Amino acid sequence: LDEGKYPTGIQVSKEQFNSILIEPDTFHGEWNYQILPMQQSQ
Repeated sequence: LDEGKYPTGIQVSKEQFNSILIEPDTFHGEWNYQILPMQQSQ
């Protein structure tokens, strides 16, 4: 179990949230999903 201390109350903008690459998983995609790595801009 991770017992690390993390800050609370951090706000995420709609732009940041919408930039997350979320894809339904192949097993029960209506419940499960994968968060894909962000693409590096070149």
